[in-house]
Amino acid sequence: MQSILSRWFLFGLLAGWALSHTTVFGQTGVAGAAAPVQEKKAASASSIDKLREGLDKKITIDFVGQSIVEVLNHFRDKTGLPINIDQTAIMQMGVGIDQPIGQVEIKAKDEKAGVVLRKFLNSYNLSSVIFEDALLITTEDTAVFRQFRQRVSVNVDDAPFNKTMQDLARARGINLVIDRSLDKEKVNGPVSLQVEDTGIETALRLLAEQAGLKAVRMGNVMFITTAAKAKTIREEEQHQFDNPFNPNVPGVIRGGFGGGFGGIAMPTRVAPGGIPQLVPPDLPVPPPQKGQPDVPPVKKGASTPGSTSTSPQQRPAVEAPPVPRRDQ
Repeated sequence: MQSILSRWFLFGLLAGWALSHTTVFGQTGVAGAAAPVQEKKAASASSIDKLREGLDKKITIDFVGQSIVEVLNHFRDKTGLPINIDQTAIMQMGVGIDQPIGQVEIKAKDEKAGVVLRKFLNSYNLSSVIFEDALLITTEDTAVFRQFRQRVSVNVDDAPFNKTMQDLARARGINLVIDRSLDKEKVNGPVSLQVEDTGIETALRLLAEQAGLKAVRMGNVMFITTAAKAKTIREEEQHQFDNPFNPNVPGVIRGGFGGGFGGIAMPTRVAPGGIPQLVPPDLPVPPPQKGQPDVPPVKKGASTPGSTSTSPQQRPAVEAPPVPRRDQ
């Protein structure tokens, strides 16, 4: 009898041990399956922060190459920053960044990597922006345009407006400023938005509309403010853009695929709103000067008052002079 009880006791211990470890292993398996998803989200959220940390890191560099690409490759190896090149935009500008152009130098001592890169690119009318978790080297004209056209998906329901905007802008390297004079209830109020694969500028504007606010672009900064202030800012920027002597007025870049002056029509700056303009704005027609009354248009075949010239159809026949009569 005792042997039977001992056997059942041992069997119970084994069963309890098996059940307890099965539960533990199951919990470990679930945690292990969820971990990659959490790590992926954390990596996506922190990639922009790592880029900015790398740009703020001070470096010392002294290198001479034969092309812009060669120098950029050395800078990438030196800093460890991911760099992509916008070949299409740069080719349209007529710059051969991979072609030997002589000695191309980059030199700095104990300076921030972002400052060093900006100084180097400015020498060739190029710029860099954070685009898709990397630094995109492109033209100054299309840098902001590319950055604000990044594709995002948003799925929030009754989320705080301020935190949602800050997280979305930080995830794509967008400079976001929220007007400090805004009503705190609107800034911290709930917003809901579900969009797939849309431009980040569109997503930011839609979120601002949900909060009863406006998002207006000022250069490479998205400013969140009231509708009245946004209207004033747009009018001021449009007034500056209408000035034909403003460097922001678009024009035709020399060179291009065709060479010479023609080639590709590209904007010299990006117009307010982010859409490159290929045609310069119409210049205002000057009013007539004082003392010179407007002359109405003359119809075909008609003569103006005081004019002695007439059309061939209206010219009178030339009469011959009278022949003197001889006296008989």
